[in-house]
Amino acid sequence: MNSMVDVQAQIDALASGALVRPVPQLATLIVSGEERQSWLSGMLTGEVDELGIGQGGYTLAVGKNGRIRSEVWLALTDETVLLGVPADVVESLHGHMDGFLVMEDAEIEPSSTPRAWWLAHGPKAAEVAEAATREGATAVMGRYGEFDTALIIAERGASPTLADQLLAPAGVVLATPDGWNRIRIEHMLPRFGVDFGVENFPQEASLEGLAVSFNKGCYLGQEAVFMLQKRGHVNKRLVRLKLDAAVKLSAGDKIHDQDGAGVGEVTSAALTEDGAIAMGLVRYKQTISGTRLRVAGHDATVSCLSAREDCD
Repeated sequence: MNSMVDVQAQIDALASGALVRPVPQLATLIVSGEERQSWLSGMLTGEVDELGIGQGGYTLAVGKNGRIRSEVWLALTDETVLLGVPADVVESLHGHMDGFLVMEDAEIEPSSTPRAWWLAHGPKAAEVAEAATREGATAVMGRYGEFDTALIIAERGASPTLADQLLAPAGVVLATPDGWNRIRIEHMLPRFGVDFGVENFPQEASLEGLAVSFNKGCYLGQEAVFMLQKRGHVNKRLVRLKLDAAVKLSAGDKIHDQDGAGVGEVTSAALTEDGAIAMGLVRYKQTISGTRLRVAGHDATVSCLSAREDCD
């Protein structure tokens, strides 16, 4: 199948069906105890307290200085909260969070059995969640950016037919790496370990509208994140770039202003029918939508998502 046609099928599924993708890089932490939810609300940047059983979402764990320690996918079940955390930081995050358990009736531990995580995005995500539940998996519903999203967690190997059943509802398609890469760039969904990582501020990665609440109660690192949002700005910020030329870009490609001065570099990129798109970390003054830059010798325009951020 032509790769562009394949990607278009995934784009269509996202709009009218669901796009299912495995997330093998996630390891699992399990939080239990009567005060698990209120304790987590004080440890994570998102609206954890507002979630009910069977709900979940995307959030961040930050340090006292407001810098990111990990992204976190969160799923509330009857007796526990499951946290999906990138495997390369799960040990350090576990130690970090466990150190803030004092008098709370809560406990955080790595899952004793390996678990597989899947995400389904789109209007039929709930149907995918129902299919997962019938296979014995845990499935909760939430939002990821503008998309209804199902978080599906299952013990590895427990259901050999799970993958097939997730794709059984009409209009549901399996994401390919290239397809999801293009889609997430188009929708300004930064990837941990690619577009941002530990020690970035949420605002550097343009995550404040995706994973941070400025209306909730106190959480670890809140003062630093809030003050940066309301009384200052980061030196560099992740933006989306559009190029008219169909040039294949790579992470690390330099970004220049129109006078040739270096202002940042590409973090991820994809080809489209109209040219190329990319995410890049650039100096704050170059983050305003409509700013003209140069990438790998080609003209590029800063084009952020006004529905989530104004980039000024």
